[in-house]
Amino acid sequence: MRVEVLGGLERRRRWSQDDKARIVEETLASGAKVTEVARRNGVAASLVFTWRRQARTSEQVVPYPSIEGRLV
Repeated sequence: MRVEVLGGLERRRRWSQDDKARIVEETLASGAKVTEVARRNGVAASLVFTWRRQARTSEQVVPYPSIEGRLV
């Protein structure tokens, strides 16, 4: 049996608007998979889906001009 002891406090990572928009833009590329983009950037896929929804509804993520026409 293996036991792993985690030390220290884990804090939430703060993502800048530019980082969010860049990651969302990556997911819009032809053939891109949200889970792969999320994993590559060290973020939960569910959070990327949230950012995509926010970009679509112009909530918190500032979308790139090319994003608006491609989100469904």
